[in-house]
Amino acid sequence: MKLPLVPLAALAALLLAAPLQAQIPNEYTITKITPELVNSPRISAPGYNKQVQGRSLQWLEVDVELERKEVDRTAPKFAEEATVNFYILLNNAQFNDDKKPTLLTGSVTVVDIPYEKNLHASAFVSPQTLARLFGGKAPINVTTSLVDVGATISTAKGLEALATLKGKVDQKEGKGWWDNTATMTVLPGRILDKSETPFAHLAWDYYLPLKPKGGG
Repeated sequence: MKLPLVPLAALAALLLAAPLQAQIPNEYTITKITPELVNSPRISAPGYNKQVQGRSLQWLEVDVELERKEVDRTAPKFAEEATVNFYILLNNAQFNDDKKPTLLTGSVTVVDIPYEKNLHASAFVSPQTLARLFGGKAPINVTTSLVDVGATISTAKGLEALATLKGKVDQKEGKGWWDNTATMTVLPGRILDKSETPFAHLAWDYYLPLKPKGGG
């Protein structure tokens, strides 16, 4: 049985199509990851008299700075949504029975994302969670309390960007050190978005808006 011949011009077009498609850059880039211990804000309100004694407790905030670039002129100027995934590897192996560091995982979904630099999405870990995972006393130094922090950005098109604070990632394969969890203890559900913290009503213009919990 003879196979049909493919015209030379059509064959050339097929060979060129895949490389050209692969060269289309992603819309999103993670430009910086900044972990920081921040004091819980003390906000007073008339008629609410509960007072907190002593120093404010500290939250861990991981601030991901990102950029959305125009790679398709037919795309909307404001993207509908993107999911930022966080991977926070704590330097707390000595406090765990299995002697493995704890990997906190979670995500936040941001909406109405413009073509712009210096956009921000953040995630938080509560003071109580930190204290529990560090043997009863929360760390006071963010540098020594973290092994590394990773972040990825995903959209309906798939993985768009990934980066780490200290280590390296396989940009081609789309993998980071968090994909090999044999040496870690994974703990999901402890990473909070800004709306779930006392920082919810602060710095509105700094952060990208969050997708409502109801999904609207």
